[in-house]
Amino acid sequence: MFQSEKSMTLIMLLVPFVWALSGVSAKYLSFYISEDEVVVYRFFLSALSTLTLLLWMKIPLKISLKNFVICILLAFFLIGNYRTYFMGMQRGAVGLGAALVTVLIPIFVYVMMIFSKKSKPVLKDWLALSIGAIGVALMLDIEQMNLDKLVSGGNIYFVLAGLTYAMFTVAASYMRNIHVLTINFYVCLIGFVIDWNLSYDSNHLFTLGTMDYIFWVNIFFVSFIAGTAITALYYMGIQIIGSKKSSAFSILTPFFAIALGAIFFGEMITIKNAIGILMAVIALFVLNDLKIKNMIPFR
Repeated sequence: MFQSEKSMTLIMLLVPFVWALSGVSAKYLSFYISEDEVVVYRFFLSALSTLTLLLWMKIPLKISLKNFVICILLAFFLIGNYRTYFMGMQRGAVGLGAALVTVLIPIFVYVMMIFSKKSKPVLKDWLALSIGAIGVALMLDIEQMNLDKLVSGGNIYFVLAGLTYAMFTVAASYMRNIHVLTINFYVCLIGFVIDWNLSYDSNHLFTLGTMDYIFWVNIFFVSFIAGTAITALYYMGIQIIGSKKSSAFSILTPFFAIALGAIFFGEMITIKNAIGILMAVIALFVLNDLKIKNMIPFR
């Protein structure tokens, strides 16, 4: 559809924008439903839309036993990510929260790669990690924080969201010979079955008929657009412009998130927070050479 590198580069600007906008949608959904509900609805709608896309693109659904077992593990990680991210949005700021999760994921991934001996850090990597850690501390206002503030302000949930998605990414890197949309389908399907049986109250189904258009627009956006369509677009971008250029667009997400938080909710950040974001983004530039197969973008 977008075969030229120039047109694909322009289209790829949608990716970080939609990732940031999904945080706004999550905030609006928090006014309507709990984390138990949003996880089930999002998994169901994402699995349905991904299956439709797989059939349309004629991508095989075949999966090996090893990949299926990893998908079960991935489903638990993604359940944790969806829950903690949503709980953070219930309590905290959209812009700073989405920015925080975005910068934490690659930092956590790189640290995990070091411990798993998948990556051998050099001096510039250690320097980038140090700059990133200081940047995250400034974003969190860590010197003013205690456990109660971390929980009530939502920041602890954003940190956990970044950690669980990093674990998801590292685990996904062990999968072989399978399309990313096939992974997405099985993870969402398994996650739906798990969460439906473990935490969902079926009585919530009766309340869906009372929801207004704001709820439906946002639940479809986070599931279909931010979940399935943008994932497909991201990997189309990798095929056309390459993985390094594609991953570089994710660095724009914190800036879009801060801007959208200000537009929709009048959120403001301090100079210290802004310096922290810039430091974390600089760290991401240095760590942008991560070589992880099947790295599924946060959405």
